[in-house]
Amino acid sequence: MQSVKRVTLAVTFLLLVIITAGCATNSTYEGARNFIEPSEVGALLSSGNVIVIDARGEEAYSKGHLDTAISLAPSALTKDAEIGGLVADQSQVEQVLSNAGIKNQDTLLIYDDNGGVNAGRVWWVLKLYGHEQVKIINGGAKGLERAALKMSAEAPKLDKTTYTAKAMDTKMIATLEDVMNSADETSSVVLLDVRSSAEFDEGFIPGAIHYSHTENLYNDGTFKSMKTIALNYRDLSLHEDDEIILYCKSSFRATQTMALLEEAGFTNVRVYDGAWLEWQSKDMAPAEKPVEVQPSSQDAS
Repeated sequence: MQSVKRVTLAVTFLLLVIITAGCATNSTYEGARNFIEPSEVGALLSSGNVIVIDARGEEAYSKGHLDTAISLAPSALTKDAEIGGLVADQSQVEQVLSNAGIKNQDTLLIYDDNGGVNAGRVWWVLKLYGHEQVKIINGGAKGLERAALKMSAEAPKLDKTTYTAKAMDTKMIATLEDVMNSADETSSVVLLDVRSSAEFDEGFIPGAIHYSHTENLYNDGTFKSMKTIALNYRDLSLHEDDEIILYCKSSFRATQTMALLEEAGFTNVRVYDGAWLEWQSKDMAPAEKPVEVQPSSQDAS
């Protein structure tokens, strides 16, 4: 009888190990389209034509960064306009990338220290202007440190290039007019506000539903698995082929959500670049707070 119990316990333990291992594998972004694991960065760097972008800003960069990484904050890719945070035009993007030493054929890997907000914005601008080989590093700066990759306080010197951007991909960006049309009761467009609950409570665009970008993160700052992301957004009654427009205050946080939704299989997602700042500037009336849909706490990783 005791031997039977021992065998049963052993089998149970083995099953738990297998399930746990499967969960760990599924929570990573190895081989993903928009993301890369820190453990993959070192090998890729040695393959050539790879540039790592530190999107945290000069102050954090100067205190230490991934060896060979260049500094490129998302603010460098915004225009000087009355509405803050609007994406730069094609010529400005070309100048910034050329001065940074980036070539059209380079693979670009981006990291930050704020849950993919800065990295997501740089990713979105690069994709918007046709740079295909660009990924966000899961876990950001802390993830790179955990991977024990070499750090440095020295800034690499890259020769200037002549970067040529493509025309803006309008399928990735929404305008004020698009958002106004989506607020119509007959529209099938889903407007998703990814700001904090406190910001949402103070006012939001009529028709918007709320789901903060921080819900896309585990407690350690890494992104939730693709399956978990898909399940959580389905709990909001969203489907992969829905037309979705994302916004936040200045559409930095929205780009993090867009990258993750794309990875999870959502095929028709745009970012409202003008965001809440533009909506407010037009004296648009904010809507009253609706009952929020709470996604389940299930985790598919």
